[in-house]
Amino acid sequence: MLFLSAYKPQLTDIGFELNSWTKHETTDNSISWFTEKRDPAKIQLFDKPSDWPFDLTDEQSAKAFFEQQCKSFSGAMIEMSIKTIGQFDVLQGIFKYRSPTPNSLGIYYVGIVWFPFKNFTFQINFESLEQGTTGIREALVIAQEGIPNNISFESEPLQVDTVEELFSAMRSTELKVIPSDDRKWDDVLPEHPLSKVRAYLDAFMRTVRINPKLLKQKPYRVK
Repeated sequence: MLFLSAYKPQLTDIGFELNSWTKHETTDNSISWFTEKRDPAKIQLFDKPSDWPFDLTDEQSAKAFFEQQCKSFSGAMIEMSIKTIGQFDVLQGIFKYRSPTPNSLGIYYVGIVWFPFKNFTFQINFESLEQGTTGIREALVIAQEGIPNNISFESEPLQVDTVEELFSAMRSTELKVIPSDDRKWDDVLPEHPLSKVRAYLDAFMRTVRINPKLLKQKPYRVK
């Protein structure tokens, strides 16, 4: 396989179907959009290799690394897998975090695709924030399947004096991957933020166009 060391990557080396998305911002190393549903999306090019302690020959290490990293930011990793585009491996993951909106109980979902090369890295983000009435997906699944085994109600009752204290306590609980995060519920609730993030990732994988020169570059390797 031929590798071109003099090749200089560009943001336009990776393209995908944007439909009626609106371009939000363009910099030297990133392009961002709002989708037709007003969710943010971005492609970034980092002119240095990843500092991962693993590479894409080891999926289990990738999962363990990002699961721990996500947890350190009070989030949870919903799924992660290695996929192949044009005989080149990419890493795809979906994560959830607490909404950055003060006092909101909503969840912020992030889908990411990484293209890790020896000398540079592409990263594509798709994000969607749960707004308005929250917990609909979780309530629907509990109604149909019961309370998940990894949720316990055996702790002491929480005593709070104000609504603010209640929101603070609820927001401080650990996020976990629960049955309502399963892909099978996406068709039931297609407008839910998690469903939308998965749809963006699926559309990206179906429509992605790669500069053939890019696929001839050396992949990132730990050794």
